[in-house]
Amino acid sequence: MNRIHSSPRRYRSSAWESVRGSSDSRSDDFARHLREIVRPLQIAYQRLMAAYDGHPVGIECRMDARESWAFALPDASGVKSWRVQQFDLDGFVGHLCFDSLNEAVEDMLRMGYCVTDPGALDRIGSTARWARGVRRAGIMQKHQEGLITYCQMIDEISSLAD
Repeated sequence: MNRIHSSPRRYRSSAWESVRGSSDSRSDDFARHLREIVRPLQIAYQRLMAAYDGHPVGIECRMDARESWAFALPDASGVKSWRVQQFDLDGFVGHLCFDSLNEAVEDMLRMGYCVTDPGALDRIGSTARWARGVRRAGIMQKHQEGLITYCQMIDEISSLAD
């Protein structure tokens, strides 16, 4: 019986593409140095993209050194097509927008979110700490909108303590 084995698809980050074969205007040593710098990002990019057939949408990735996560998803704000949403134990902490999923994934990995942790948002979002953090963010939002004073914000946040 003759079996055909296809090799796994190769995904290349834009950073890897820019350094992998371009020694035309650079010395060979410098080109090698650039590849060594970019190699860990390329390895993480290849692993994540290959694991999800080039479409790791909604797959949470954690930073190795701290409890912080991020995932790529379509951007609902209309600013760009894709977003990297960041969160920690206390709630959502920020996001960045991108033109393509590939850019979003590469930047997420570049920021250090390299350890896949599927289900992290559901797991963390069901904790009392997350709920308290979301309430705190709501109070801060009221202050930013001018609905309460700074002192009122501090008082309301203080009342959230365990």
